[in-house]
Parts: sequence; C-alpha cells; structure tokens
Amino acid sequence: MKKYYSRDFLLEIIIFTAFIFGVEVIFRAVECFTIFDWATFRIFLSAFFIATIIEIILSFIKKNKVKKTIRIIVLLLITIYAWVQAGFNNFLGVYISAGTSSQFGAVTSYVKEFLVSYKIEYYFIYMPFILYLIYVLKNNNFSHQVKYTYQNRLGIFSIMIITTIIYFLTLYIPFMQNPIQMVLNKYLFFSPTNSSVAVNQFGPTVYAFLDIKQLFFPVYFLDSGFEHTESDENDIRVFDDTLWKEVTKEETDPTKKTLDQYFLSRKIAQPNEYTGYFEGKNVIVIMLESVNNIILNSEYYPNFSKILEHSWYWENNYSPRNACATGDNEFSGMTSIYALNTSCTSNVYPNNEYFTSIFNVFKNSQYTVTSYHDLDSTYYARDIFHKAMGSMAYYDGNDLGISFDSSNCLEWPSDVEFVEKASAIFTQNTPFMAWLTTVTPHQPYDGPSTYGDKYLSLFEDTNYSMELKRYMSKLKVTDDALGALINSLEQKGILQDTVIVLYGDHYPYGLVDSDVASVVDYDIHDFYEIERTPFVIYNSELEPVTFSSKTSYINILPTLANLFNLDYDPRFYFGEDLFSPDFSNRVVFADSSWEDNIARYDARSGLVTYLTNQRYSTAEIQKINQEINQKKQMSKLAITSNYFADLESKINAKKNTLNENDINEERN
Repeated sequence: MKKYYSRDFLLEIIIFTAFIFGVEVIFRAVECFTIFDWATFRIFLSAFFIATIIEIILSFIKKNKVKKTIRIIVLLLITIYAWVQAGFNNFLGVYISAGTSSQFGAVTSYVKEFLVSYKIEYYFIYMPFILYLIYVLKNNNFSHQVKYTYQNRLGIFSIMIITTIIYFLTLYIPFMQNPIQMVLNKYLFFSPTNSSVAVNQFGPTVYAFLDIKQLFFPVYFLDSGFEHTESDENDIRVFDDTLWKEVTKEETDPTKKTLDQYFLSRKIAQPNEYTGYFEGKNVIVIMLESVNNIILNSEYYPNFSKILEHSWYWENNYSPRNACATGDNEFSGMTSIYALNTSCTSNVYPNNEYFTSIFNVFKNSQYTVTSYHDLDSTYYARDIFHKAMGSMAYYDGNDLGISFDSSNCLEWPSDVEFVEKASAIFTQNTPFMAWLTTVTPHQPYDGPSTYGDKYLSLFEDTNYSMELKRYMSKLKVTDDALGALINSLEQKGILQDTVIVLYGDHYPYGLVDSDVASVVDYDIHDFYEIERTPFVIYNSELEPVTFSSKTSYINILPTLANLFNLDYDPRFYFGEDLFSPDFSNRVVFADSSWEDNIARYDARSGLVTYLTNQRYSTAEIQKINQEINQKKQMSKLAITSNYFADLESKINAKKNTLNENDINEERN
C-alpha cells in the first residue's frame, strides 16, 4: 500500500518549528537568558528536529483533524512545561526535574501562593500557542495529498541527519563554547546535573527529555587523578590514613574509589586562633523557618536585637534555595555537604548515615545530642534522617505534646511553646548539643490565623500589605521564642555556658518580592540578594563583632567543629571554617553561581560581573568553577552511594581484623 503525505509537509515542519521555537525564545527572554548566542541556535535546531519527528509520525495519519489535534496538544504541553519551569524556578529557586517530584507537594499545598508568585511576563510564554490556534482555525483545508516518493523520504532523512550532526557539533566546536561555563556542554548534554545551566543551553523542551533520560539511565563523568595536597611537617592536625588507604586500594566500586581518592587528596585545615574558643560549652543550633533580614528590626523584634548585642554576626550570609529549601538546607547545615539540586535529599535518602555529621562529632566528644521540630513528618522525614545522622533522640510536635493540625497550612504551631518544651528536655544533661527547627513564620500569609493575626496591631500604622503584616506577626512569635529560650537558660544558670547558633533556612518566598523589598535595606533583585539571611553565633559573654565574610549554611559545621575543638576531619566537609586563614570568602548558590569580594559569577549565563578593579584570569575562573563543580559532583556521588556509611563500615572492619590479629598474637 502506498503512503501519502500532505503537499504542505515541509511547510508544516517549518511552521511547527517556528511556534516551538517561539515558546523557547520567549522563555529565554522572561528568564533573562541571552537571546543572541549559540544556545539559541542550538535550541532552534532542536525545535526543527522535534517538529520533523512529529510531522513524520503524523504523516501516517490520514485525518487532518486528528493531526491538528495532536499538534495542538504537543505545543500546549511544551508551553505548559516551559511556563511551569519558569514559575517553579521563581517560587522555589530551582528548575523542576524528575528527581524533584516530591516538591510538587510544596506547590500543591500552596497553589494560590504559587500562582500569585508568577510574574506577569511569564504568561507571554503562551503567546505562540494562542497564535498557533488562530493559525489552525484560519487554515483548516489541507486535504490534498501527493505521493511520498523515495526522493521525499531521502530528503527528509538527510535533513534530519544533517540537523543532528550540526546540533552535536555545537556541543564541541570551541568557538561555540563559553570557556568559563560551569559544566561544558559536551558533558552537560549527557549528564544534565546542573538544571539551570542545562535549561539555558538546551531549552526547557530538550531538558525535559534529558532529565527523564538521566532519571532512568544516569550518566556521571567521574574525575580522576586528583592532585594530592602534602602535609607540612609543622601541621598540628594530622591523620593516620593507613586503614583508609587500604580500603581504597581494595575498593572495586569506581564511584567509591573516586570519592576515596578525592577526599584523601584534600588539604587538611589546620587549627587557628579560634580553635577551642567554646570548648566544653553547650550548643544550640536553631534553623529559623522563613527568616531573613526582616528580623533586623529592634522595634518589632527586640529579642533578636538583644542577642546581637552579644554575638558574632555575619552580614553577608546567604541561604541558597535547593530542590526543597528547608529540608535540604537543614541537611547541609548538619553535614556540610551540598544537597542534590535535582531531588529532595533528606526525603529521597533519609536512611543515609554520616559519621561526619554535627550530631556524631559532638556525640564523639561526650555531648548529649538531641533534635527537635514543632511539626510532624508531613513534609520531611526528620524522624528518620535525624536519627540516621546520629541524633540520640528526635522529638517532633507530637512527642512534645504540641497541638497542631498539619493539614491546616494557616495554623502552624507556636515556636514559643516549642522552645519551652524542647529546652525542658535538652537542658537535663550537660554538655548538650541540641538542634531545633522552628515553623511558625511558614507560609501562607493570605488568610487569618492565630499567629498571623496576633501582632497585627504593631503594624497598623504601616503601608505594608496584609500578607506582609501577617508574616511579620508570625515572625514576632519566633522572636518571642528566642526570648523565652534565653530566659530559660538564664533561670537554669547555664546561659554563660551555652552557645546559640541561629541561621535562616530561606527567605520568606511565600511573600511577593515587592513585600520583601519594602522592608529590607538592600536591592533583592541584585544577583542573589533575595537569599540573604542572618547567621549568628551568640554567647552572653561575647563582645559583638560584625563580619563581612561571604558565607552560607555550608560553613556552619566546620566552623563549630573548630570553635569547640572537636575530633573531626575537615577533608570530609565541603564548607570551610570561617576563621581559617585559608577561608575562600566565597558563597556558592544552588545553581553553582558564586560571589566573593572580587566578582560574581552567574552559572546560568556563564558571565562574570566584577565588584572591584581586580580581575580574574580565565584560568583562575576555570579553577574556581572546577573546584565548585567537583564539590557538587562529589556531594552527589557521596549521597547517592551512601558513601560515608560504607566507608565507616569498611574501616571498622579493618580495625576489627587488626584487633583480632593482635589478640591471636598475644594468645600465641
């Protein structure tokens, strides 16, 4: 039987290509990606290829109405996906991937907030689809058929082959590459682990295919041949790596062998003048839900202001949002490991064990370590991953007897009640290390609630929106909780012997940007300034100091480990001790963009903006990017392989074998 194709077959390919490409170009525009570059050319080629494949498939269908319906559905799906990607990135700070499906809950639970967060320009993404509908309605008579000859077939497939070759050449030809791109295109195409760079370079449509491919057929490019940093004869902090090196020598898993070689090659951070500054004191780490620099207001939040009077305060601290901002930023604060930017780390890998975690290093120094949260495990599996990390006991809202309804997003529990009940437990044994995660200021803010309305009278003379007022009212409850904690420690006579560490998990992204901008004193639209949050180390006997260092939650654990003079190996941490003379003074964001005192590097665009007259060479930027990319890559490999649990098990097995041999020798 002869096959027939529409006489406008090639025309339909060109037209359908134009509309797919139109969606992609508008997406690039609203996402502030460069339009006139090689990535756009690459995206045009992919649009042409997709349109050709669709038309070849449709050529086997005789009914034109069916063809049109399929084209409309395909273009609609492409449009919706691009629109959702733009909104998801705006709302949670990352592009969605197959691995972040668990974060659909963060959107479905706050549909109204999600939609409100959409910028008007995002809706322009639908323009090509609307124009295509008009085109279809005006051109509904493609009924003439012609034979599909051998020449037609050969021509079409020749065009497809040529398009494919040109497409892949754009991944390799030097002048089409950005030499300081965080991940080179030839690697990124086969392993799209950095969603921001991948979406920029390939567009949301191709990224969707690459992302699904990576989910089912993952590809990782393992680094090798790490340059080993030799110890200095004057080094104080040294380790006997004999057993570890034996484990590495016998390791057959290429991923774990690579991780062994990487960690063994890293420089060992040495003690400094702040080593042991708080040795023997109690420590409370509090991750503050949805707290940014709005809390820096002594009129509304006097307890936080009083804490600052005896604190070290980092004014350039950031809390980059990951796939699930709260859970992942809690994870990174506890481990000094970068969370996965393509999945919700704490939920997908809750049973992973880390002998390097904040719980374990304090526990090894004879601290009683416990952790607390005033909600249940509705959103994050804290009851599992806290204990897996070494918390001797985890208490959620149910355990503490706090009344709440996790299905009612407006009525979050009281942080005051939470702190009072938690402190009654962790102060029973000293020295103690307690981790608290608050919840009261959590979104939404669009409806009346107990704590959202409690302090509204404080803001009645302001021009703030009602949503902002409700957020600030909730934040006031958290400030009350800080006051309650200080009073509790003082009454028990242990305030002087206790260090309190405070950091925000993320800015209140449940608010529209204009609300946040109306309160803080910096431009939230300038690079990643929206993610600026407080970081505080408090002790009642401290003289206040404000540090200008660029930092984030990734540096908390190594800094505390040094301040408390714990037994720890800094090579296992991707953060740095803030007081180390070798501190890089650089903050790394979720998409691997970074900022230091010299420059800002935007990983999405691969562009550098300088903040001073000093300049980096291309080689220097490449070295910084390589180091960051390695840390992110090794974090991913360590998490997905449960590396730390495996390494600890193998080293302990080696120790046990040696002990058994020693016992046998003594018997003989």
